[in-house]
Amino acid sequence: MIPALLANIKTRDGIILEGITILPRRKTKTALIPHSGTGDAKRLALIWLHGLSSRFSSGQRMIHELSSACKTAGIGYFKFNMRGHNIASRSSNTIIGAGFERFEDCTHDIRAMIRFARAQGFTNIILAGHSTGANKAVYYAATSKDKSIKGLVLLGAISDIVAFQKEMGKKKFAAASAIANRLRKNPRALMPLEYGLFSARRFWSLCNPGQNEDTFPYYDTKRKWTAFENIKVPMQIIIGNHDEHLDRKPTNYLAIFQSHALLTKAFHGIIIKGANHGFRRKEKEVAGAVVEWIKTQK
Repeated sequence: MIPALLANIKTRDGIILEGITILPRRKTKTALIPHSGTGDAKRLALIWLHGLSSRFSSGQRMIHELSSACKTAGIGYFKFNMRGHNIASRSSNTIIGAGFERFEDCTHDIRAMIRFARAQGFTNIILAGHSTGANKAVYYAATSKDKSIKGLVLLGAISDIVAFQKEMGKKKFAAASAIANRLRKNPRALMPLEYGLFSARRFWSLCNPGQNEDTFPYYDTKRKWTAFENIKVPMQIIIGNHDEHLDRKPTNYLAIFQSHALLTKAFHGIIIKGANHGFRRKEKEVAGAVVEWIKTQK
C-alpha cells in the first residue's frame, strides 16, 4: 500500500472538499522543471478531476496505479472531491452534487486544489480530467489563465449531450430538454424523476448546446470549441475504444479533437484497446501512458 494523506480544503466560496494526497519520496529530474533564467526548480504535481457524480474515493484501482506511477516518477498526486461529487450532497448548508452544481463554479474547486498543491511545494501542475472532469479542466485552463498549468490530460472527454441523448433516446431527450428550458429560471425547480435527480437549471447546463460545459461539441460541425481552441499548453487525449458513450470510431474522435487543438504546443491522442468509459481493468495501461507522456514534456 502507498502511504496517503487525507485532507480537507475549503474553496473561496466556502465549500469543503475532501481528498487524498500522495507525495513522492524524493525529487527526481521529472519532478524538477527549471525556472527560465534561474537555477531554481519547480516540482510537478498531477491533480485528478473526477467525473459526473463520482468522488475522490472512486476508482480505487486507478488511484493505486496512477499514484504509484507518479510516485516512482517523483510526481505529486492529488485527488479531491469537486462540488459535483455524488448526485446530491451538502456543504456549509449549500446543496451541491452532480444534480445541482453550477458548472462555472468548478473554477473555485480547481483553484483550491492548486492552492493546496502549491502549499506542498508543487508549483507546476498537470490537470487530468476524466469525463465531466475533462470539461472542467479545459474550462479552467481556458478562462483562468493560470500559469501554473503546464499540461492537460483529458480522459473519456465525451460530450454530455451525446451521452444523454444516446442513453435516453432522441425523443425522450428532446422532451427532457424542453422541460428543463421551461423550468430553468426557477433555481428550485427539479426535473421529473424519470429524467434523473437534477435541478432543471443543472440539466439545461449539461444538455443544452452552447452552454459553457458544452466543451466538446463534436456532434455539430458548425459549433465553436471556444474554450478548447484557446488551450496553449500540451494536451493528451485518452479514449477507450469500447467507451459506451462514443458515437463514432475512436480514430475519428481523436482526429476531430486534434483539428480543434489550434494553439496547443503539443497534441497527443491515444486509444486504449478494450477500455470502457471508466477504463476498468486498463488502469495500469492508462497510468503508464499518462506518466510517460508527462516525462516527455519540458
